[in-house]
Amino acid sequence: MSEAFFEIKNCSVTGSQIMAEIQRRIKEKEDQGIYQKYSLSRSVQFEWKEVSDETQFLDYYLKTIRRSWAVDINEFEIPKKKGLKGKIELLFKKIIWKSLKFYTYRLFSQQREFNSQAAHTLLLLHQDYTEKIKKLETELKAVEKTADTR
Repeated sequence: MSEAFFEIKNCSVTGSQIMAEIQRRIKEKEDQGIYQKYSLSRSVQFEWKEVSDETQFLDYYLKTIRRSWAVDINEFEIPKKKGLKGKIELLFKKIIWKSLKFYTYRLFSQQREFNSQAAHTLLLLHQDYTEKIKKLETELKAVEKTADTR
């Protein structure tokens, strides 16, 4: 007779209780500063009051895209807890990471390549259209001058 590694029994825990516990743990880790190192929000923070027109809005987001296209695919430190339970948990996390590393690295590499191509294409299109608009504005001014002199 084989014994189960673990057993799931009917319990009185609700989905909202599970979500509350997950949110509590996230808040706890945020307070410890664990997530700050990996936060993308700092690179894309934006003060709406500084935007006075569409040009500033577009310039801001083009700069943001230029800065943030690269997905970080490097390894990161796994937070450690003290005691035997913490060591076992860390070992378990490292085993999971090593077994999934090949797949995640490939996925993130492909995403990084796509982001690079999309960002550079967008930036080149913007530059091209900006130059074309300036050229058309110059030509329009020349036509207006010619019309004024007649």
